Amino acid sequence: MRKDTLVAWAMTMALALAACGDAPQDSAAPQADLETPAAADSGAAQSAPAEAAPADAVPTDAAASGDHVLDRDGNPVPLLAFDVERVPASNVALGDLPFFSLPAGYGPQNRPHVRRYARFPFRIGDGLHWVEGASWNAKIVVDRDQRRDKEFSARELRRNLEAVLAEAGAQAVFEGPLRRNMYYGQLEDEIGGGFIEAVNLDQDAQTSVHVIRQADRNVWVQLATTSNEAGLVIVEETSFEPTARWRDEFPYLSAPEGYDQGNRPKQRDFDMYPFWTGSAFEEVEGRTWAGQVVADERNRSMHEVRRNLEAMMDEAGGVLVFEGRIPREASERYGNDLKGPYSDGTGFSWDDYESRVYRVDRPDGRQVWVHARLEYMSAGWVVVEREGFVQTAALLPAGALKQKLDADGRVAIQVNFAVDKADILPDSQPQIAQVLAVLEQDPALRLSVEGHTDNTGTAARNRELSEERAQAVVAALTAQGIAAARLSSAGFGDSRPVGDNATDEGRARNRRVELVRR
Repeated sequence: MRKDTLVAWAMTMALALAACGDAPQDSAAPQADLETPAAADSGAAQSAPAEAAPADAVPTDAAASGDHVLDRDGNPVPLLAFDVERVPASNVALGDLPFFSLPAGYGPQNRPHVRRYARFPFRIGDGLHWVEGASWNAKIVVDRDQRRDKEFSARELRRNLEAVLAEAGAQAVFEGPLRRNMYYGQLEDEIGGGFIEAVNLDQDAQTSVHVIRQADRNVWVQLATTSNEAGLVIVEETSFEPTARWRDEFPYLSAPEGYDQGNRPKQRDFDMYPFWTGSAFEEVEGRTWAGQVVADERNRSMHEVRRNLEAMMDEAGGVLVFEGRIPREASERYGNDLKGPYSDGTGFSWDDYESRVYRVDRPDGRQVWVHARLEYMSAGWVVVEREGFVQTAALLPAGALKQKLDADGRVAIQVNFAVDKADILPDSQPQIAQVLAVLEQDPALRLSVEGHTDNTGTAARNRELSEERAQAVVAALTAQGIAAARLSSAGFGDSRPVGDNATDEGRARNRRVELVRR
């Protein structure tokens, strides 16, 4: 890129900013080692020219919470708007992403990250500018089969790429240091989820950004170089087209194209899940679904999942109840016994990632709640369709209980407990009363009360829960005057299923309390 062209661009920026006050100065954050491992020590950075920013790089008009991000030291980094129409148009024919080849002897260190739709914050001015679209990025080094005879040359790489960009009609819109710390802090999750190889370089790595403006698309290119490696990001800026659709059947949400559900989703006919509203949890009971949204690591895009989720919620008329990170204190109000069954969807630590909580009030009167996990390494969601409890267990009268005990030596009773607890719900008291009647009618009868669960959750927790529930039934009977010596309790967790845990019906049969004659 000709130096006189870049200098003229910088002078235009200075004149434009003079009308509003002093031009912003780059405030370089102190260099620090990244917590994310780098492939190799980058070595000394190239001496970088003074930063130049385009005349149309200006602070956004977004709300105060959205006009900047915080770097790894807590300093604000402005998010800048950019008028791409002021970049000279190019009519040079371009092929497919990444549009151009690398110089002879150079190539990606690892397989490039290629995403159908992602976003990257390009360096302009003294801040960053978000660009969304199809993306390609990689760390560039000397090809493995060339390393014996060839050394990396930042000058050779830059001169080649600048030449091919000039042929494509690109305009330089930034020259200056990388300021790597800008990409860590609030942006760490998103950058770590795919663009890390492009920015995990020296703090002062020489960095340039070019834009190719065409009638149907804009192409952004950011190149950062050190003495022995480079980071390259290419984004074809395009309009977003959702590939996920809101469906008419539960669980209503679908995965974007190229993504799947990973492990088998977990669905329950009736349960409770707490949804964070920003100030408290809304405990929603009803039909529940928890599942993953996964893709190949180098094609996965947290932003693509986010945009598809937003599109589905718009389609369904959903209301955004909460956006951000659930506070740690709030997250810890619920233990792993509740989070475990939903961990594929929303994990165990709700404060460790960006959450979205939506409520959908359907035209048929049903209410649907969604908690989405948007984490750079994975994503998922929990869906609950609110509904009242419908009892499906039937009361076994004392006569039937006694007959089954005499014939088989054991009988299963349906006792309903609070979710993941040993608290007997009021609707089970009539069944407890019938067991009490059997014991009172036969003073010689001694029973072992045995608890069983389905295979949801860990085996250790299932055994513990089944023991606690069996003990709760014994306690309810002894509280009514039955001698403790006539009763014992035991819990077997999910080790003795009587139904298929792969089906809702089978899991329901496995969640039971049994009375066994001693």
